[in-house]
Amino acid sequence: MQLKTRIFLSVVLVTFLPITLLMLGATNYIESRYKEDVESQIFKSLRDISAEIDRRLVYERETLTSLIASPAITSYLPVLDELARGEFNAAHETKAESLSAFLEAFQDIVPSLNTFRILDSNANTVIKIRWGKRVQPLFESIEPYAYAEEEIFNSDYLNTLRDLIPDEVNVTLLTQTRIEQGNRENLPMLDYIIPLTYNGEVAGYLAANTLGQYLDRILDFAARDHDGELLIAEINPDKLQRHGVFLYDDRSSLRFSDIKDSQLRLQNILQGRVLERVFDNQEGAVVSEDGSEALYFVEYQPYPQILASWIIATRIQTANISEPFNRIRYAFAGVAILVLLISIWSVRFTASRIAKPVSQLAEGMHDYAAGNHTVRMRHTDTQEIDTLSRSFNDMADKLEVADREKDKAQYMMLQHAKLASIGQMAAGIGHEINNPLNNILSISKLMQRDIQTADERSQKDLVSLREEALRASGIVQGILNFARQVKPEYTRFEINSWLRETIALVKQEANKRHILIQLENSDEMYVEGDRGQLQQALINLLLNAIQASAAKDTVSVRCIDSEEWLQIQVEDQGIGLDTEEYEKVFDPFYTTKEVGEGSGLGLSISLGIVERHQGELLLETNKSGGITATIVLPNTLHEQEVS
Repeated sequence: MQLKTRIFLSVVLVTFLPITLLMLGATNYIESRYKEDVESQIFKSLRDISAEIDRRLVYERETLTSLIASPAITSYLPVLDELARGEFNAAHETKAESLSAFLEAFQDIVPSLNTFRILDSNANTVIKIRWGKRVQPLFESIEPYAYAEEEIFNSDYLNTLRDLIPDEVNVTLLTQTRIEQGNRENLPMLDYIIPLTYNGEVAGYLAANTLGQYLDRILDFAARDHDGELLIAEINPDKLQRHGVFLYDDRSSLRFSDIKDSQLRLQNILQGRVLERVFDNQEGAVVSEDGSEALYFVEYQPYPQILASWIIATRIQTANISEPFNRIRYAFAGVAILVLLISIWSVRFTASRIAKPVSQLAEGMHDYAAGNHTVRMRHTDTQEIDTLSRSFNDMADKLEVADREKDKAQYMMLQHAKLASIGQMAAGIGHEINNPLNNILSISKLMQRDIQTADERSQKDLVSLREEALRASGIVQGILNFARQVKPEYTRFEINSWLRETIALVKQEANKRHILIQLENSDEMYVEGDRGQLQQALINLLLNAIQASAAKDTVSVRCIDSEEWLQIQVEDQGIGLDTEEYEKVFDPFYTTKEVGEGSGLGLSISLGIVERHQGELLLETNKSGGITATIVLPNTLHEQEVS
């Protein structure tokens, strides 16, 4: 069987069939999860609507609670009390006019409460404010004052009012409201009524009712998820004439403020199963028998102190939810066919592309084995071959790095051997030269004292002789210090104060050459080492930087702290070093300075000090063309903190 055929069959079995099955399974899974999310969002929207309605009703009840504490109401209570005791107050009409004016103005502030009533202790209307206007009292009674509505002769109704909680907002259906609305029992909203007490006794009642216009406004602007139809119905098993009646319904365009149709009830939709679910759950969903429609509902308690509740629901066509996934399935079928066509093309393309990268890889490995270590493999689109190419490149890079490390190690070994041999020789020469120099200095001092009266030229010659002898002595001392390689005495000290102290020691030399030494601020840091030896190494680096700088240049000093290493950098703006100078810069007695400006031991001594601290001394060319000298020390403080 040809390679192309094998690859094609493998692609079909490994990609096309699994992808097709995976897409179908994923679609069903995503659809089920999506429906769960949709249901959660629908219930959230319904709860949001109930919360908005609740805020409105609570606001109305709290408004009425604050109203009974107003001076207009409290000043009228004595009048109601006298009326309840059968006494007529001459100021009744004046007080009634004042209270009516107040309620008219108050109704302008809370227009949703369209009717206010002040009832006497017998539940008859003494004052009535409707739509912001007082209804004049025209109905005669057995009492010495007129009523604003017909007198009520209903002992059961009066007993119902007397059972209400005094000075609190209660909910009931007033007989006056029912009469006013044509004796209908299934009015959308119940009345608020507050028993008014005076001296601990009920003197009358404050009643207010709303027709639900403001609830209509809230519901009309509420969101309809998935083109759902909003529905609100009352659940009131104790009053069968109101039980299940629709209060609001998008499908029939019914609003709270409309007259209710007794045929629009929950019992008449979805085979009456909604009421069954409501008794068992505060929220849920009911699906029609044919599965075309689903009703999602939440139960809401609109009134305190009574058991009546509202069902806030939305009716949604199930096709509105599942239709997008049917389109996705059609799209997946098209994708599957497209994948099959692409697979056929990719098989032909891939088969022709495999042999060439394999051949190139074999050729490259042969060249590398023959000694051409610059060979590197190109990346390919084939993962396995690309992995081999990357592995080959990594191996070649690591071998190259290993060669460089080996060369560096050999160089350091040679450097150490050179320093050790030169140190031994320097120690011997230093001791041999130091004694004659001391004799020269002593004799020159005696000669200078004995020939004080000599001519001026002789005095100058003696001074010059002494200065040269002192310079030679300093060089010899440096050689001896270099040769000794004294072991560091470790102490813990703070870096920033040590840097400032060290810079101060070379400040005079910098000022003489008009060089600015800039210490970059850093956090408080500590290091363990020989404070004096490290200071000597840093002074050598600073003097080199100063001597390599031109007037008005800046020498920067900074400290960088990490978990493993602590770096002290000295950066100048000089002319730097070429390759030949860099290779010799650490050799003893090698210097690029003019005669008389250096002994060539500074960097060698600094290197020895740093290496005795288990560190490194690095020289690098910086962006300005100068040299950045870096003392790298192991950060033992971090290791102690970790341990």
